[in-house]
Amino acid sequence: MGRRQADHGTAEHDRIAAALPDWAKEMVLLGCHGGAGATTLRVLLNTPWDLGAYSADRSEIATFGRPLVLATRDSAAATARAAEVMNVVEANGMRAAVLVVVADGSGPEPPESTARLRLVEGRVGRLIRFPFVAGLRYVDVADAGQVRLPKKAQQALSEIRNACYSAASGALVHQGEEV
Repeated sequence: MGRRQADHGTAEHDRIAAALPDWAKEMVLLGCHGGAGATTLRVLLNTPWDLGAYSADRSEIATFGRPLVLATRDSAAATARAAEVMNVVEANGMRAAVLVVVADGSGPEPPESTARLRLVEGRVGRLIRFPFVAGLRYVDVADAGQVRLPKKAQQALSEIRNACYSAASGALVHQGEEV
C-alpha cells in the first residue's frame, strides 16, 4: 500500500473514531487461554476491559456493545483453543472484531497454527498478528506501556484499534445510530 493510501486510511479511521461515543472506543479483551497476552494487550491498547482467560465454566461473554478482541498465542494447541472459544462467542450471538495472534517466540509460526488460523479467519472481523517483543517478557504487565515497541508491534496495535473502531461503527449504524 502506498504512503498516500495509508495516510488516507488513517485519516478515515481517525474520523470514524472521533464520531464514536467514548464507550464504543473501548474494546474488551478475552484470552483464549491462560498466557495468551490479553492483559498485556489491554495495557498497550489502554482499555479498561479485560475478561481474563476463557474457561469452560464461562457460559456467557458480555461486552455491552463494545468490540471483542480475542487473544491467542501462535502455538498449535493455542490456536486449537482459539477455535473452541470462537464457537462459544458465536453461540452467544457475537462476532469478535479481532483475533490477535501473539507470537510465542522469534521463530516462524508453526504450520499447524497457520492452517488452523486460515480456517477461522473468516469468522472474525480481522485476524492480526502481533510480533514477538522480547522486552515485554522482562517487565511486569502494568509496565508494558513503558516498553519501546518495534514498528511492527506499533502497526499491529493500530490495526487492532482500527478494526475495533470499524466494528463499533458498523454495530452503531446497524442499531440505527448515526456515526
